[in-house]
Parts: sequence; C-alpha cells; structure tokens
Amino acid sequence: MNKVVLLTIAISFLSIACKKVPAINQAAAVIEKKAVIDFNPTYIDFIYLITKTKLEYSDGTNIDQYALSLRVKKDSVIWASIGKAGVEGVRGLLRPDSLFILDKMKNDSYSYDLKYLQSLIQSNLSYYNIQKLLIGDLLFPYNDTTDIVSKNETHFIVLQKKDNLNIESFVRFDNFKVEKVNITDAVAMSKTAISYSNFVLADSILAPSVCALDIEYKKNGQNFRTQLTLTHSKIEFTSKSLNFPFNVPKKYNEK
Repeated sequence: MNKVVLLTIAISFLSIACKKVPAINQAAAVIEKKAVIDFNPTYIDFIYLITKTKLEYSDGTNIDQYALSLRVKKDSVIWASIGKAGVEGVRGLLRPDSLFILDKMKNDSYSYDLKYLQSLIQSNLSYYNIQKLLIGDLLFPYNDTTDIVSKNETHFIVLQKKDNLNIESFVRFDNFKVEKVNITDAVAMSKTAISYSNFVLADSILAPSVCALDIEYKKNGQNFRTQLTLTHSKIEFTSKSLNFPFNVPKKYNEK
C-alpha cells in the first residue's frame, strides 16, 4: 500500500532531505549578500493547473512507468489519476490537511491526515510546500533578512532554513527559474535532490516540463532510495473551473 500512496503523492513531490548543508563563513556571506541586491525571485501565479504526465518510478527493487493526469486548484486541492495501459489504477486527492486514495485494483479506499503523510515521506512538508515543488517555485518565499544568497557563474544559490529543513536552491540568472534544489531534514535524516529541466511556455508562464527527484532516507534502521521522474506532455494554466471527481463506491472497503 505504501507504494500506492507514494505514487499518489509523487504527483506532488515528496520527501525531503538530509544532505548536510556546508558551513558558511558568515562574514563572507554578508559581503556576498550585499553584492547580490538584484535577486528578485519570480513566482508562478495561477488559479488552476492541468498536466498530462509520464511518471517513472524506481525504488532499487522495482522499476515501473505510469500515466498520470494531474489537476490542481491553487492552495486548495491536488487531484491525481494514475494508470497503466489505459486503465486507471489509483485516484488520489490531496488537501492542505488530508490525503484520500482510491485503489481501483483492489476496491479499497484510504484516508490519512497530514501527520501520516509527513511520516510516510519522512519530512514535515506542508501541502503548500508540495504545491511549490510541483510547479518549480522556491520551497519557501524568499526572505532577504534571514535567507543567504550567493552566486556562481550561472546561478544564484539561496540557502533557507525552516525548522528542521535546510534548503539549497539554484536559481538561473537568465530567467530566475529554480533549476536544482537540495533539501535536508535533520530530524528525519533524509535527503532529496530535485532537478527541473526542459522549460516551456505554457499560457505565457515559463514552467519546467521535467521534474526529477532522488530521495534517500532511513526507516527502521534501513537505507532506502526512491527515484521519480515526471515528464509533462501537457501543461495548462487556466482560470476555467475544474472538476475534481472523487466518489467512494459503496462496494469499496474503507481502510
């Protein structure tokens, strides 16, 4: 069942991280931060989002590929339909405080609160963080008082710390889009590397059409690694109201 849940929230990108953020010379950081006064990140503003996606999954033992249909209402709901060979196998509905899943192969339904979701993905990510990961925005809004910005030849490097999370984001000079993120969770002892590529214009919005996640974490003393790649063949931002169908048939077993 955990694989079904993982695939459902994979839509929205899970698991945060445990790569130790390098120590930073604070004096040097202050000097560099003053030099990077032109850092003004952009954020994707939308009402509804639709994608058609190929989802590739690997956990070291299993390798598989799925068709994913995704619908999002900003700050409200993420809906996903996951299937294979034209047959829908799983339908999921993620809200800010809960997760609902229909396993259509077994006629089972599941409901979880946010704490279960956080324990499964080994991080205390919120719905809003997951939504930002999905569209390729900074995980948290940039704060020029607490965040540290440096730069290399091609990117701004933004270091953010929120509770037990350390986030290192690489933002391109030319379009201010996030291209790579390293996230660590010091409590869960997990690590996630995220990369965005193949940026396309969708309804005048520049968005990544490929998102790859490499997730490493420990559970019950064992090391696990999950890799997910989402390749969107369709990305549509719209203001037209969408439906998020999710009815539990009477014949389903509630778990």
